[in-house]
Amino acid sequence: MQLSSCWGCHQSLLNAHLNLLPILPALDIVYWPAVVDYKHQSLEEREDGSIVVGFIEGVARTKQDTENAKLMRKKCKVIVAIGACACYGSVKGLANLYDKEDLIKRKFMEVESITDKEPQEPKEHVPGIEEFIVNVKNIIDVDVFIPGCPPTTDNIVGAISYLLTLVGEGPESQDRSKSVCDNCKLLKEGCLLDNGLLCFGSVTAAGCDLMCPHDGDICYGCYKTTNKPGPKYSKLKEMLYEIDTLDAQNAAWIQHFLDVSLGASNITNFYFRGDILQKLAYEPDSFEVKEVETEIGPKLVLDVNVSGNESIDEILGLCLFLLKNDPNFKFSTKTVCSHCNRDVADKVPVDLKRDYEGLPNMDTCFLEQGYICLGPVTQAGCGTICPNKANAPCLGCYGPPPGIKEQGAKFISTLGSLCAEKDPSEVAKAIKDPAGLFNRFTLADSTLGHRYHDKMKKE
Repeated sequence: MQLSSCWGCHQSLLNAHLNLLPILPALDIVYWPAVVDYKHQSLEEREDGSIVVGFIEGVARTKQDTENAKLMRKKCKVIVAIGACACYGSVKGLANLYDKEDLIKRKFMEVESITDKEPQEPKEHVPGIEEFIVNVKNIIDVDVFIPGCPPTTDNIVGAISYLLTLVGEGPESQDRSKSVCDNCKLLKEGCLLDNGLLCFGSVTAAGCDLMCPHDGDICYGCYKTTNKPGPKYSKLKEMLYEIDTLDAQNAAWIQHFLDVSLGASNITNFYFRGDILQKLAYEPDSFEVKEVETEIGPKLVLDVNVSGNESIDEILGLCLFLLKNDPNFKFSTKTVCSHCNRDVADKVPVDLKRDYEGLPNMDTCFLEQGYICLGPVTQAGCGTICPNKANAPCLGCYGPPPGIKEQGAKFISTLGSLCAEKDPSEVAKAIKDPAGLFNRFTLADSTLGHRYHDKMKKE
């Protein structure tokens, strides 16, 4: 579904060319007007929830965009927001700095290219314009976010390939009616759990030939979760409930178990809300906490329904609760700077410059040369194409990394610390368009709000 957009994300996908061949046979494309001749009515007539994955590109600028987003949510099990527009509002979101009436007046009545003697807003055969741009995720529930303007071709193909693995049936030998414990030689004597090691075989489906515990290694759940917990399930749960504070070893084991048993993506250039480890990093407070009774008293777990089995979900919720806010919880928060080839001394700018002033060299950090670069507050994933290959500063199109809610405010803070020795008024004078510079791609998703909201407050 293409909402108001430039079509760049579609083009980025099509740029995969022959790399699409391994993917296309697994897909049944049911609606893609930009590429295949399907009519809008054909989408409307489809049964609700009958489409597995739906991709949405663009922003809800028009009322038709808003309705199309709702239609996609109704018809699709999984919704993917692809591109900075669908994820954050992108450059189009800067329109929220103005009232709709001012935008219409400029666009249709005042722009220099108009030759009509009596220009006016077109209203016939066109959808109405929304008062302001609302992020797609605030109109409907979105499951996957693939940022970028546009996302790289590899990012899009990688995301689709990952989603395909989630709907696969798993190894032929997988038996979810049993657990690894059922076939473990250490079950009666020498169990790793009895020796104080967190082994997750009791919550892992049977069928694995490696049987890591036989070689003294714990089971991490490679064969996904079982439907029937094994005989050592109670021992595993007891050990987890006895942990008040994680040490580095147990934290690593628990996170690795969640990674492999749930098929976590471990890809930081897109955010899949169904990946509970990613969700724990991006939206830790979105989980509900519940209290459960144990033999050692009441304990808290995060309320999740991932496996469909109450006993397994209790283990998963307990593991997540232990990781939440724990310093040992390691989730990649790398930024564009981490993949930049430029030499960095201290990032302190000698003198702030506009983009057109001089020509930056290819070797030194842009900030040290005085050019504003949002690399420090932009999540990695693009390959650092602009700084490394185009000799251009990062503009922030991949949005903020986990843990940063407000990309623009974070960079203002960063710039303030880097320019601590400079006159604040001189720094401010060099920044001609703060919102357009620091929130170029994220204003519609920021705390700045929009002019319509301001106007309503005044009234």
